[in-house]
Amino acid sequence: MLDAALLRKDLAPTIRQKNLSASGFARGGAGVVPCALVYVETDSAGSPNCESGNPFCYLEQAITLNRSMRAVGLPTLTVATNVADEVVRYLDKVDVDSRPHVLQLAPSRLDLPKHTRFYSAHFKLDMMEQLGAMLPDGVMLMVLDTDMLALRRVNEALLQRCQTIGVGAFDISDQEFSAYGDGRVIADLETVAGTRLKNPRWFGGEVLLASAAFIRELVPRAHDCFQRYLRAIHELNHHGDEAFISAALNLLADDGHPIIDLGAHRVVGRHWSGNTHRDLRWFKGCSLLHLPGCKRLLERQARRPAFSAAHVWRSLVFRHELNRTVWPLRRWMRSQVRPRLQRRANATAARIDVLVLDPNARRLSLLVLFHRACR
Repeated sequence: MLDAALLRKDLAPTIRQKNLSASGFARGGAGVVPCALVYVETDSAGSPNCESGNPFCYLEQAITLNRSMRAVGLPTLTVATNVADEVVRYLDKVDVDSRPHVLQLAPSRLDLPKHTRFYSAHFKLDMMEQLGAMLPDGVMLMVLDTDMLALRRVNEALLQRCQTIGVGAFDISDQEFSAYGDGRVIADLETVAGTRLKNPRWFGGEVLLASAAFIRELVPRAHDCFQRYLRAIHELNHHGDEAFISAALNLLADDGHPIIDLGAHRVVGRHWSGNTHRDLRWFKGCSLLHLPGCKRLLERQARRPAFSAAHVWRSLVFRHELNRTVWPLRRWMRSQVRPRLQRRANATAARIDVLVLDPNARRLSLLVLFHRACR
């Protein structure tokens, strides 16, 4: 069992975003508890976006995230994990100011095959359920991915709006619909939701702001959606926590619960280094930057003696400019290679070579006749 009183005591100094007055002293801000999941399973299917073989790579990303949050006056990050003792030992070599808080998760109720893509991310639901049950009154949970960077404080007025409504989420429907087709994405959402949705939206998992009251509404819906997700997992194009959390958020929205779009207010931006069509200046104005294609960069930053947001930003600018140069060449190569591969695949499909070693002559004759009929 988790000790709720102990958790509240441990998180008390980290609840409020620090706002500096003109005199330089901190004054109280909106109540938030930033948290991120570091679920370690060495024999499970990891994220296809993470190439590191280090089982604690997500913890290194969390260290960089925490450093960046502290640098801009955001509260200390809480890392929820299934292996708290190992995480604490790993953090012993990190300077005290850079260490996130560590919370041991209770055993999960989610029954999921370990070969599932994005296996660990599914347990974000456990983190939300367990931390949400311990939130003090008037405080929101800020659920974050580890591969993020804080660039500035979150707008105080927006946090107050999210507290009043109970939730703020990152609507990335424009990205998902254009990348995979709106019909395909909506079909996944409605399969997991178990019903036709009024206005299907896909919400990114990199940030969610939620009050304790909203989490109490969200978690049961999300568990129901998870069960449908699990039954249909082989038919779905999308795997991971975003599928069943998005479905649950859609169901609540259909019931009349408003959801503030955090992306529209630039609380967060999702940036891939290969995405060269969007101006980097837009991302620089975000409070939080999600960098799924730069995990190694964030991991290396955790091993540096001092955190430098400027160093990370220079690396992002360099990759962005490099990709702007390389992108036309990549497009040309794809236009040349793909037709060739398609022609080769068509030629292979048109010809079937059969080698059969079978003592049953009658069955062999039937196979040969079938082979000749296919030619």
